[in-house]
Amino acid sequence: MDNITICKECADSSYAPKSGVCSSTKNSAFPACTKDANRGLCTGCSSSASAFLFYGGCYDRSSRIGSRLCSQITSGTCSQWNDNFKFIFAKGGTSDTNRYLCGSAADSGVSGCATCNYEGGTVRCTRCAVGYLGVDGTSCSNSCIGNTLGECSDITEQGGSSPVVSCKCVCKPGLYNNSGTCAPCTESCAVCKNGDPNGCQQCNSGKVLESLVVTSDSARCVAECTVGSECAECGITIEGSRYCTRCKDSGMYPLNGVCITDSAQRDAYCTSRASGACNTCSSAAFLMNGGCYKSDYYPGSAVCNAQSGGKCTQAKEGYGMSADGKLQPCGPACLRCTAPGPGLCTECLPGKYMKRVPGAAAGSCIDPDACVNGYYISGNACLPCAVVGCKACGNANVCQECAGELFVSLDGRSCQEECGGDHVLGDVSDGVRRCWCERGFLPALDKSRCVEAVECPAGMEWCAMCDASGACLSCAIAGHNIQADLRTCGPGCGDHASPNQGTCVCEVDAVFEGGVCVPASTPTRRKTAAIAAGATVGVLVIGALIGFLCWWFLCKTKHAGVSSNTTTLIRSKSA
Repeated sequence: MDNITICKECADSSYAPKSGVCSSTKNSAFPACTKDANRGLCTGCSSSASAFLFYGGCYDRSSRIGSRLCSQITSGTCSQWNDNFKFIFAKGGTSDTNRYLCGSAADSGVSGCATCNYEGGTVRCTRCAVGYLGVDGTSCSNSCIGNTLGECSDITEQGGSSPVVSCKCVCKPGLYNNSGTCAPCTESCAVCKNGDPNGCQQCNSGKVLESLVVTSDSARCVAECTVGSECAECGITIEGSRYCTRCKDSGMYPLNGVCITDSAQRDAYCTSRASGACNTCSSAAFLMNGGCYKSDYYPGSAVCNAQSGGKCTQAKEGYGMSADGKLQPCGPACLRCTAPGPGLCTECLPGKYMKRVPGAAAGSCIDPDACVNGYYISGNACLPCAVVGCKACGNANVCQECAGELFVSLDGRSCQEECGGDHVLGDVSDGVRRCWCERGFLPALDKSRCVEAVECPAGMEWCAMCDASGACLSCAIAGHNIQADLRTCGPGCGDHASPNQGTCVCEVDAVFEGGVCVPASTPTRRKTAAIAAGATVGVLVIGALIGFLCWWFLCKTKHAGVSSNTTTLIRSKSA
């Protein structure tokens, strides 16, 4: 029950079930249990305790399970069962004083069943604890076979603390549940509630529901829209069937895609109409292409998930709805959109990225390898680089390659026509133009200038190079990360730290103390950690980039004169 397994008998005969869990009967906290002499179960519960006997155990009415089973106790037995929770059933109706678990097959229940109803002497399961509920309601299984398909949804049951997953087998399209057996719908029906011609709920392509009564849950399938005596314009196609968008009679309008003659029904859904079409719909429907549709009836349910205030507030996947109520089929890579065409997609298909400007709600869906030329990938979006003149960037504010003849600055935050400053050179390597420090120099921590590099202090043998303050700038072993203390290197990062461009930084909810990252245990400390994290990331990213420059510097030194055709150094005019 409630996805909780209860014990009916304990293996240890000195124990017995207490609210479904085996407990020692010697425990003073155990409600007084009349213990079976030879088995691990109770045969009764003391009338002095607020507990009742159920399946060999004493259940406290204040416990989670006990409160769902019983609402009133008299002399150690339940005198008022909570049948409304549907975890239990009575074989003899409400007058029966005994209750049985829905999943107890030994008591005529359905094995694996969590909730049920007792109808005409038969237990009908409504939800299985695990697996799928069969179409006959009398079985729970691991899969759906034959003419059935599996269907799962999240539901919140009465008294439930959180949603639970409910899975069931349903008849395949074109079939309906006929007393536990899947039977065929009539020829023109795609979905039906029974085999009657008027039992259709969705029609095959080329047919539409007659919808003589809008609120009916089924109708007869008739020929799709044609321009004739009733409809003046068949301007919308949904799942292969044409629907009317303007009626010939100026006082009418399309309701669920069909011109309805019943004035009472028409007036209930359209609040303003003219020239055979509706301009605004009531809150009971949503406006779409000159007609009023309901999101819980077909064909409105095929294109709209939710409606409010006479409009569709959430279109189905593959569709969009314009501000004036026009259905907009989205592009092939677009899941949801405001209109067809580039730049109007609001959600992309899995594996696609939305190319848009920052802050925009819509964009175009592209492949990840198409996010180039001034754009970068951030999450599931392709966003433009913020650096003017940047051709490729790692994030909005750090450029990796500038366009044309421009150089990437020392800090990567600008593109320059030339590299300025003492000891700064312009480097062209593999077609990328960058500003670098000349031999023997490295960028300062703020990367505003080049400063002289120094050897690391004693005891920092895992660091290849340090700055003047003794902070590690690069690791001696490729692939290792500079640790958060900036003095050691290692293959990973310690607790509460994560790598960022080769340097370990404290996570958002952690602070740097005693040479390591520790949890921020107080609100003030957490606030400090959040502030410090931003500052630390900035400083450590600079350190990591400096380490890369050091590597480059060493490579240049080793191979000087060997690959002069690959790299060109351009001395700064101010040097």
